[in-house]
Amino acid sequence: MVTTGSPILRCFPRAVILLVALGATVCGRAQRAEIAGTMPEDYLPELKAILAGAVQQSPQMIGSQFEIAQREAYRIRDDSPRLPSFRADVNFANTETSISSNNSSRSRDNGLFYSVGLSQALFHWGALKNQSAAARLSLEASRKSAAKVYRELCVLLRQAYLDLIVRKARLRHARESHRLVTEAVKVSQDRFARGLISTGDLEGEKLRVREAALELARAESDFEQTRRGFVRLSGFRGLTEASLPDDIPAPAPVEPLAAALGAALQREGAAGTLDAAILDLKIKESLLRYRTESVRLLPKLFANAGYSLENTTNVNANQVNQQAVARQTYSISAQWAIFDGFATRAAKLEARSTQRYYEVRKTAELEALLQQAQHLERQLKLDREGVELAEIRHGLAIEGRRRIAEEAALGNLPKGDVERAEVGILQANAVRLSARAALLGRWSEYVAIAGEDPILNAFPVRYATEQK
Repeated sequence: MVTTGSPILRCFPRAVILLVALGATVCGRAQRAEIAGTMPEDYLPELKAILAGAVQQSPQMIGSQFEIAQREAYRIRDDSPRLPSFRADVNFANTETSISSNNSSRSRDNGLFYSVGLSQALFHWGALKNQSAAARLSLEASRKSAAKVYRELCVLLRQAYLDLIVRKARLRHARESHRLVTEAVKVSQDRFARGLISTGDLEGEKLRVREAALELARAESDFEQTRRGFVRLSGFRGLTEASLPDDIPAPAPVEPLAAALGAALQREGAAGTLDAAILDLKIKESLLRYRTESVRLLPKLFANAGYSLENTTNVNANQVNQQAVARQTYSISAQWAIFDGFATRAAKLEARSTQRYYEVRKTAELEALLQQAQHLERQLKLDREGVELAEIRHGLAIEGRRRIAEEAALGNLPKGDVERAEVGILQANAVRLSARAALLGRWSEYVAIAGEDPILNAFPVRYATEQK
């Protein structure tokens, strides 16, 4: 056969493919390196220790560890039929035997009697191998599920921690507002005593105090309830209002990185995520279960060996004789379940249905994941706009307070207006922190579903490794 074309031209497509694959790998590593400095725990170091401790302290992770231990026990159980089984029976007996028609002829024997046996499965049509492999896949799926639980837990803890910081800022604003209106009522009472304001004006001021007290009580109650929920979720008992930071640093731009992650996720069809890896394992496990059940009614071969020392009785005419007999046996046996009432058919149907269920579920879940990623990417752009607007509002509040302070120093405005302007700064700061928290929380969720969450680097590699 004659070949045409230059060898360089023939090798060119392969080289292009290799370079593209290498570039994708390098790009993926670069993305992971860039993500490492953009997560909430990178801005709030106190959160990093809480996330690390949640592996051992969180109730969800404790439950996942129990699930892994249970699957490990199932793996050992399903491996056991492939190993030799050894049994032994030991008894000490005193036996007296006689012929019913001649009681004068008796035989008596006593001593230690025993039997030991060894059995090994030889040929089961691959059922035992498939059963062991299915158990290992189940264990691997439970480990990856634990990694997914930890990843989702960290997303919740990040968002909850950011929310607590925002609630702390709102609580500070509510306290300052309550203090300000309380002092204003004292001034109004003095003015009322001098006849400068009416009863209606004074009652209006008192109503404002009650409203401010109500808002403060609600803010305190909401903060404490959220704090307790965070403690239960994380297992971290040392979280208090005082230990929470007063500020959330301004998030760096993540929109270009989000676009790169989204493009990679869409290109792969989310095939490299933990969600896909878990469902792939369950599909393979169901297939192995089907193969195991398919040979249930076929004959199975075993190898057996035994040794025993047992009491035997011999009757010769009117004489009875007992004696211990040693026996050793070697055999190959077959077991054949010919008909089991259609139990095998039902087991095969169940395994096939389970396999089909996970195949359909994988398609639906990955499609939903891709749609969620697109939604979160759009929301990140809106969150960035919200952060910028909140920064502008906060700057305007600071500038307004400065001007009011200048006018108050000149005597053009009462000093109470300065305090009210400071309360306005606290309110604007709470809004600014809320916008930053929304952006960081959504970014954390986006990185997690894209399968690039750096927090999984702290998890065992065999648990968190995703299939590529």
